[in-house]
Amino acid sequence: MASNEDYDRNADFDLKRLEELAKDSAVGDTMYEKRSVIEKVLEVGKHFQKTCYVKDGKILELDPKIEDLLCTLWDISVEEDVSVFYFEHGVLDIFVELFSNPNVRVKEISIGVMANMVFHKRVFLSIIEKDKYLEKCLKLLEEKDSPTLVIVFRCLHSYGFNLFNLFISDETSPSKEEIKNLLSRCLVFLSIESIVQSIGIIIASCTNKEVLSNASKFLSIVGELWEESEERRKVSQFYAEEQFLVCVLEAMSESVGIDKTEKHFAVFLNIVYENDVDKEIFGALSEKVINVVDKLLKDHVLEYNAIEDTDLEFIFNLAYLVKVSIESGGFEKLPNKLISHLKTVQHRVETSEIEPSNENRTSILNLLKSSVSNIQSMQQNGGGEDSDHESGSTSHDSSANNSPVTFRTPANNSPVTFGTPANDSPFTFGTPNH
Repeated sequence: MASNEDYDRNADFDLKRLEELAKDSAVGDTMYEKRSVIEKVLEVGKHFQKTCYVKDGKILELDPKIEDLLCTLWDISVEEDVSVFYFEHGVLDIFVELFSNPNVRVKEISIGVMANMVFHKRVFLSIIEKDKYLEKCLKLLEEKDSPTLVIVFRCLHSYGFNLFNLFISDETSPSKEEIKNLLSRCLVFLSIESIVQSIGIIIASCTNKEVLSNASKFLSIVGELWEESEERRKVSQFYAEEQFLVCVLEAMSESVGIDKTEKHFAVFLNIVYENDVDKEIFGALSEKVINVVDKLLKDHVLEYNAIEDTDLEFIFNLAYLVKVSIESGGFEKLPNKLISHLKTVQHRVETSEIEPSNENRTSILNLLKSSVSNIQSMQQNGGGEDSDHESGSTSHDSSANNSPVTFRTPANNSPVTFGTPANDSPFTFGTPNH
């Protein structure tokens, strides 16, 4: 008669064999069976092969059963092993083909699958090797459907986020030269004039907060990637034009009160103003920039319960934009309370719990004092129309003291500048409720 010990040993062996057998039929280490996944993909593929979604000039609703299957396939792509399976067996290509389906729900789910796949580094390295995937994704910027655009910008941000992390990684594969080549190809597509125009139109006209949030993250990471480009002027050209910058300012005005969205847009503006914008544009946009910054100071920064270290980069970027806009002299009038708002922010920073030795704190105070001094000088000379005639003056600071020398080090330059990776890094999504 077998002892309990023998039984336990034999049972354990049998269980392990069963586990291995289950793995043979499972997708990677997931609980999903290959056969079940393949059957769902085949049913979806065959449905769209034989079904036209336009009848009598009208777009038909998505078949509920097919929508359920699509959503399941989207949901399980959160798993890296499933995404690897999708890529290795051509499932991604099926979904990319569905980008051209006239039904917007089909487009949304299909780009959702791709966005989840791009999130996974192992899959991303395969996807970015084929330009067609990025091209097809960018084509969706022509859509007017907000749920689709939310995911398109999330997908594009994941492209940038992964490329950025590859640059700062100590891993030897892929090599830095290979990464540079991948980045160069990616930035070529992102810098096409029609693509930049589409992005500008979206952010200037959209009121959907999630679209603007993802667009702002995408723009800030693209701006950071320009630092690594050997053709910076070429790839940033259309983003640095007056027309596009006006669109960014419109998006910022629409996003007042949405902290992280504003911070990402401000990072982007700071990058292009510091490195890419022609000086005459400073003057042409100075009044718009000053008005937007004044609104953000009044309705956003001064609404903070307290100024914290995590707020410094945002305040710095706003202060920098005000300073260069005022120094351009291109404006006709200033907001009535601008000088008051600048002084109040200055006071809030000075009285915050941030250490006086903090270099970022010092840089911000120098910028704010310089702008206040410039405005007061103009008032004394009869220039500008700021009605806040407060006495007192601060000396001008040198450009060396005012330059953004501390911010945007490689550590601060990541897409997670404004929050923890869990909050700001790209992430995978399941099916949104509709």
